[in-house]
Amino acid sequence: MKKFLNNTKNSWQWITLFITIIGGFWTIFKYFDNQNDEMAKTIQMAEKSIIWNDNIPVIERASVCDDYLARGYNSYTKKLCENVILQDDK
Repeated sequence: MKKFLNNTKNSWQWITLFITIIGGFWTIFKYFDNQNDEMAKTIQMAEKSIIWNDNIPVIERASVCDDYLARGYNSYTKKLCENVILQDDK
């Protein structure tokens, strides 16, 4: 009976260790996932700022528009990008 209790105690220690490790990895993953989401929002806002700024040359705005459209964003800015790219082609 004592041997069985010792084996059970060791099993629970391993299970607890495994769950702790999984929980730690999950926490780290969520942190970096949130950081990635924030970085994507920051990049989108920076690209919009460049696209909407008429003081920046059309060539640079068209380059940023290409990146903006490649990311798959769909908004009123997409329509402006299409016009900027047409201006760049002329």
